[in-house]
Amino acid sequence: MGLSQIESIADIHRGFNALCHTDVQYKPFHNQLAKRQFPEFMRVLCECFLEQLVCEALHFSADSPFARFERIELQDGTSFALKSTLSEYFPGRFTKVSPASVELHVTLDLLSEQPSCIVLTPDTDSEAQYLPLAETLKDSLIMGDRGYFKKAYLSDVDQQGGFFIIKGKANMTPTVVTAFTADGVRRTRWENKPLKDIRAKLVKAQSMDMDVMWPDKAGPIRCRMIVSWNPVTRIYQYLLTNLARDEFSIEHILDAYRLRWQIELLFKEWKSYSNRHAFNTRNPYLAEGLIWASLCSAILKRYCTHMTQKISSVPISTRKVAMCLYHVLPAIFFSLLHCQRKLKAAVLRALEYLSTNAKRAHPERDRLSGRAKLGLTPVFCTA
Repeated sequence: MGLSQIESIADIHRGFNALCHTDVQYKPFHNQLAKRQFPEFMRVLCECFLEQLVCEALHFSADSPFARFERIELQDGTSFALKSTLSEYFPGRFTKVSPASVELHVTLDLLSEQPSCIVLTPDTDSEAQYLPLAETLKDSLIMGDRGYFKKAYLSDVDQQGGFFIIKGKANMTPTVVTAFTADGVRRTRWENKPLKDIRAKLVKAQSMDMDVMWPDKAGPIRCRMIVSWNPVTRIYQYLLTNLARDEFSIEHILDAYRLRWQIELLFKEWKSYSNRHAFNTRNPYLAEGLIWASLCSAILKRYCTHMTQKISSVPISTRKVAMCLYHVLPAIFFSLLHCQRKLKAAVLRALEYLSTNAKRAHPERDRLSGRAKLGLTPVFCTA
């Protein structure tokens, strides 16, 4: 699934025969993959990969306020269409355009650059219900877009000792308790008023730092809100957080939320370089099993990225490894299957190749405006 562009199950069959030095015919090969046990096997294998093929790939410098967090989780989902005849098993939200589709609900650990949880559901399932449990987020930070804005969840995370940066919805109606400009000037005339009453007074060139409150039966829900103008979408952005104002500035919050883009890059890798797409099959077991197989391929590629980076002490691009690993991966699998005495040479060759051909292109730019702006740097072996 990770070697080249796979268009059909016949492509997988031919690759299997070449790698295993066998001549299994297509029909029995297909019949094995069409069994109900196939997706279950691949799902369990994917879970093993998530547990075992993970290591710390990034860390924050000691002077970064974000170095305090044990984990930083990014939450999002990605959906894609399947063959329309599978709509009974995987109903889609858009019945005319994509009657059959699935969604992958993903929690990405920013510091390991690997998913910590992947849930596959029909596309009709709401995404917010797959957020990590609040009690698992103590001393950790979670970030998500406005699809994950749930006031009760934010309150639970705060009570459990966790932290959040979640994008709020434009139609929110909290009461503004206090309001400060980016340079610390307090706007007392805005206080104790609904947010909708002061939207017209916001200035595009100036971000605002507010404390807001919603009434609730169990007591008011309070949090901090950063309001900034997005010149690309030409709308205001509302970021809700419980990070302390005296430790995390407006710029810290805005730069941290931009790191959520890392999960979008993960989805792009899955789609472009791991054959995560709809196959021409009406068998739901086969369709789901191939999705899990694609994810296993993607997880393995990222593991190769991180181990190359640690050993070579060179910043390595996950995207470039996803693109070019197929040049050296077959030799490793061939050695594992047929000639293990050649395995060490195959692995060393892969490390040498990736450390030369998969370097991050602009490490200096990363420090100025990219993911390293907040002090996020690669982890290398020290011994």
